Amino acid sequence: MKKFFNVLGQLVGFLVILLFAFELAHDMFNFDFQGVDMILDIFNTIKIYLVYVLAGLAGLELVSGKKVLGFIYFLILAFVIIATFFQDILPNF
Repeated sequence: MKKFFNVLGQLVGFLVILLFAFELAHDMFNFDFQGVDMILDIFNTIKIYLVYVLAGLAGLELVSGKKVLGFIYFLILAFVIIATFFQDILPNF
């Protein structure tokens, strides 16, 4: 399972770097075509999710084979994701 998380993490890391490179290239060369702002908004949203996926995969690779520690890590990761994307829920706790 550790090898699976490693390969998946490498692929997600590569995609994150590609999205950062595209965003920086747009800032440097100011691509100007119809729909570029919509594409950049979509890429920015995807980039945010992929950073969480990458951090989650790296952590899961670290705790793979350790069931209790893996479960605790998964709960912490779920809390961080929920707290980030659903900020209106936090005051209810």
